[in-house]
Amino acid sequence: MKLNLLALAALTLAGAHAAAATPGDTCVQDLRAIAPFLLENDTGARQHLEQKGQAYFDLALATATTAAAGAADGQACDAVLENYARMWRKGHLHVKPGSALDIAKPAPARPAAPGQAAASKEPTLRILSDSTVLLTLPSFHGSYRAAVAALLDTHRAALAARPNWILDVRRNGGGSDSTYAPLLSWISSGEIVRMGAEWLSTPANIAGQENVCALLAPGDQACAAFAAQAVTQMRSVKPGQYAPQQSSGTISYMRADTPEPRRPARVAVLVDRDCASSCEEFLLAARQSFHVKLIGRNSYGALDYSNLRLHALPSGQRHLQYATSRSARLPQLQVDLGGIMPDIYLPPPKDEAERAQEVLRVQRWLEGGTLRPDNI
Repeated sequence: MKLNLLALAALTLAGAHAAAATPGDTCVQDLRAIAPFLLENDTGARQHLEQKGQAYFDLALATATTAAAGAADGQACDAVLENYARMWRKGHLHVKPGSALDIAKPAPARPAAPGQAAASKEPTLRILSDSTVLLTLPSFHGSYRAAVAALLDTHRAALAARPNWILDVRRNGGGSDSTYAPLLSWISSGEIVRMGAEWLSTPANIAGQENVCALLAPGDQACAAFAAQAVTQMRSVKPGQYAPQQSSGTISYMRADTPEPRRPARVAVLVDRDCASSCEEFLLAARQSFHVKLIGRNSYGALDYSNLRLHALPSGQRHLQYATSRSARLPQLQVDLGGIMPDIYLPPPKDEAERAQEVLRVQRWLEGGTLRPDNI
């Protein structure tokens, strides 16, 4: 009986301590858990440490600790921890508040301007003329995979009849490579050379693969097959080692299984700084076609370290979203340094009107005119 009373007293003291913990205490606890986890499980962390140096990260942690200790609430802590994550890498590394299910949902579209409703992220098609069609692709999230495929199938006759295509991937934050896969049957001019990626095998990363489909795509057989293969590859090597995503190796030479018989002659891909992740993977594949030109600005630069998974931080109030794979292009071809350059550069538009004008300028260029703005 005495032991039970002692145990009860210990639990009471622990509960009182937890209740007394301030937002700053909890924030510091989460902060201190980030670096050790990254260095063991994130595919880019050790490279970032080597490139930037221990002194850089010591200062970043000290600065963040002071800010975290002073966090007045959870929202202030979220900002401190996200800023600290960006000290490691600007993209594909985040601290996100909320449950894993909430975090896994597609990010909502951003309003074009304050006070305006956010635009839909559904893919759309617009016939611009007898020779030109516009496909707007605001997201490659897996939830839009069926919509992209249906759009191409439903409008097959209109697409096949027009030699000029504009693919607008501005503000496309990425998602899943499988979402844009149907497009490649239309715009590829033959073979696509793809450098694959490598998985970092750790217990946490294997667990992340086993849980990812329940979060991102419940019941999706393609997701389940991908995750199962990832787990098999990871378990083929010792913890802490890298394994190729495909058992056949890291480089592949692909052709569309069923290329479209009537493909566009000229394809302009409109790109900007917000094109990231799978959007950038799409650019790497699309630009290999003889018929494709990238027009606009450099992409964001968040592709070298990918396949993000979630890890709950000690507070249980937020998750670390980190990378479990690294590209086999590294270190020879790094996308994260400055993004993917366009073939034709267009200065950033000053407002939404100028942004809309870019589509008209590209249409005019495809149809034999000029890219020059109307006011020049």
